[in-house]
Amino acid sequence: MKTLSKTLGLLLALSATFAAFAAAATLALGSTSLSAGNASVTACGTPALAATRNVDNAGNVTQVTVSGIPAACAGETLSLALVGSGNAALATATTTISGTTATLTGLGTVAASNLLGYSFAVTG
Repeated sequence: MKTLSKTLGLLLALSATFAAFAAAATLALGSTSLSAGNASVTACGTPALAATRNVDNAGNVTQVTVSGIPAACAGETLSLALVGSGNAALATATTTISGTTATLTGLGTVAASNLLGYSFAVTG
């Protein structure tokens, strides 16, 4: 009988522990902007983004035009990073998408010779 009561006591303690962890998983973490939960995420399409850059006479990138944006992404935010060696961001820019192409400016002074690629993100 002692073994049975110890086993039941252990099972009851484990159940209470798991219930406490499950309840804690749904609580906010001390901030109104961060909390537990879930939300569905939908994509605005399958983008096939491509970028072309304009370069001035000094060899610096003046603007980047991104094409291949799905029409369903209108109103979302497009972020672009010019990527250099070591995958370092040389400059970043954002714009609100209003069509299937977007032109980003205000990239500072980035030499086209240092540009190795682009990094894109569409958020909204």
